[in-house]
Formats: sequence, C-alpha cells, structure tokens
Amino acid sequence: MSMKTLKIALTALAISAGWAVAQDATQVKVSVKGVKLDQQQTPQIQAMNIVDKKWRPKNWIEIECAFDIKLARDVGGRKGSLAAMEVKYFIGVNQKSEDGKNIVLTGTMSYKDVPADTDCFGLAFVSPSTLKRILLKDNGSKSDVVAHGVEILVGGTRVAHASSTGSPWWFDTATQGLSDKFSYEDGAVLPKSKTPFAPFWGDYDLPVAAQ
Repeated sequence: MSMKTLKIALTALAISAGWAVAQDATQVKVSVKGVKLDQQQTPQIQAMNIVDKKWRPKNWIEIECAFDIKLARDVGGRKGSLAAMEVKYFIGVNQKSEDGKNIVLTGTMSYKDVPADTDCFGLAFVSPSTLKRILLKDNGSKSDVVAHGVEILVGGTRVAHASSTGSPWWFDTATQGLSDKFSYEDGAVLPKSKTPFAPFWGDYDLPVAAQ
C-alpha cells in the first residue's frame, strides 16, 4: 500500500470514528425548551400559467418542538454539530379505536446536522385527510387533541422528552416501551417536507433526512 493510499484510508477511518462518537448519547445533552400544538390552514400559493381549481383550505395540526443540544468537547463542543438524531411525535386525539383504546397519532423525524448551543426547532404536521379518517368528521382541529408530546433519541437511546401533561404519558416504565393503553397510528404525523408548508419559514426548523 502506498503512503498516499494509507493516508486516505486513515482519514476515512478517522471520519468514521468521529461519526460514531457523535452518535453516542453519552456525548450529547439535550434540553427541551417546549413542545406546542397549533393549527394551520392549507396555504394558498398562486402561480402563473396553470389552470386554477376551486378548493377550500382545511385544517392541519402542527406540532413544534423547541430544544438545544450541548456536545462534549472531543466531538466539537460549542462549535460542533450532531450528525443525526430522532424526534418521535405523539398526538393523542379524542377518539377511540375499535377495541376501546384512545388513538394516538405518531411519527418519527430523523434530523441531521443539529448545531450545538443554538435554538433548534422541529416541525411536524397531521393532514386534514388523516384527521377526517381518525375523527370521523370534517375540519378536525387542535380542540380534538387531548395530549401531545415528544421524545428525543440519539443513537437509539432516549435522551429527553416533553409533553403537555408534564410526563411521557405514552411510555410504560415497566416495559420501557410504548404503553398498551393506547392505539397508535404510526406515520400519521408528517415531516414539513411532505406537506404544503414545505416552502415556508426557510431554515427556521431543522432539515429532515430523506425518507
């Protein structure tokens, strides 16, 4: 192996090792500043050279998580960024499944390049069509939500949570998993990129890894 090839291989190994460390939950401290629920109507965007169609804006549920992270000095400290983290969103609605359990809408967003010592925001949404299917009515709204919250994972390890009730109501401490008191609709909470809100708010919220 030539010296040049060896240097390239060692550089690749160092990069790989740095990635692994950055993904280690022990190297990251996450502080959730708040999680709030809101309601948005479908945005109306005008464009040239298309045939207009008549439609009425409908209600979308928006959930926003505000947090910041601190990294250990050996993985970048205040100037560093976390390569990836997951935020799981939970929205409990005023409707029951066929087996009598309250329905909880869920979705997991994989955020990338999360900067340290910076106010960070994650946005996620529930579509009008999902609300109608679950609630069995038109124009569902945030008044149909009874509880909401998030949990944050780094490298598969839970590192933080926040909820409207103060406790992670969806979590069963005995099993260290999801509580079986609820019926979960996974994938019902969408990233901004898969909604009509994709063009808005610039880089206010964190980018989501391709799904």
